[in-house]
Order: sequence, then structure tokens, then C-alpha cells
Amino acid sequence: MAYIRDIPESEATGELAELYKRVGNPDGTVDNVMKVHALNVESLRTHFEMYAAAMHNHSPLTRAEREMVATDVSRLNGCAYCVAHHSRGLKRLLPADRRDAADDLKEGRLERLNDREKALVLYARKLTSTPQQMNEGDVKALRDVGLDDRAILDLAQCIGYFNYVNRIVLGLGVTLGEGESEPGQWPE
Repeated sequence: MAYIRDIPESEATGELAELYKRVGNPDGTVDNVMKVHALNVESLRTHFEMYAAAMHNHSPLTRAEREMVATDVSRLNGCAYCVAHHSRGLKRLLPADRRDAADDLKEGRLERLNDREKALVLYARKLTSTPQQMNEGDVKALRDVGLDDRAILDLAQCIGYFNYVNRIVLGLGVTLGEGESEPGQWPE
């Protein structure tokens, strides 16, 4: 579970119970990455809203592109929990003939990515590893593969979100729990 206590779904009441319904899986379970916020309802709400904005709201970036970034940033940060969730989600989103790209990203390999996907991941790597070295040339490289300013903003949001959540997961010892939903699910 985690280094700090959480509140199981069966014990949640009031606003927490309502949020668990909102952030939970179709089977009523709540992923540990969300449940770790149970002691601070506002933190749970804010985390879920950031997740939805970064990964599920309308964007010029595809869901698969965002899952690629999620997988690689999480790999760089050593966050096995998020790598498991998001590489699995990426595999589901990719066509059958490209699913090996998810396994490649888990290992840090980019060979099966197209030029646009590589540019996204390389930008994510630099922003994650050496953010102080970012410059206008990094944004130009994204424009050169067809990204507009909205897509670049959404990319930075996705990268920032995963750097945040990886630190929550690692800092609080969140693990994939027994009975937790299949990684990569999106609550309906």
C-alpha cells in the first residue's frame, strides 16, 4: 500500500466516499495512487483533476503520445508503479503492430517511435532530467515535427504531472495493491 495510512473504500464516508466514486474504477476499487491522498480530500480532488487535465482532456496530443511520455518520465524517475500503469495503458492504445513500442519505452529505447513521438519523449527527458537547461531550441524542435503551442503546453503539463506523481508515489511508498484494478484503467 504505502508508508502512510489510507482509508479503505469500505470505510470512506461523506466527501471522501463521493470522491472515491469519482476517481474509482468501475468495480468500485480506488487505485493506491489516489487512495494515498485519503487523509486530505482537497489533495485527492486536486490530484485527480491534474491527472484528468494532463491525460484525458481534449488535446492536440493523442492519448497514446501522452502515455508514451508518462511511461518514459516514470522510467527516468524510477517509478515502477507508474511505469506499470502507463505502459499497460499505452499497449492498449497502440495498434497491434506497434505494441512493442511500449516495451521499448519501458527500457528507454526509442527505435520504434516515429519522429514526432521521439521529439516528445526527448523533450520530456530533458525537462525531467535537466530542466534548468531548457531553451527555445527545445520548443523549436517540437514545432519542427508539427506541434503547435497548445500541444507544447499540454506536453509540458503531462511531463510536470508525472514528475509530481512519481514523487508522491516514491516518497510515500505507494505500491500496486492486491486487488487493485488493471493498471492503466480509466474510471468511467
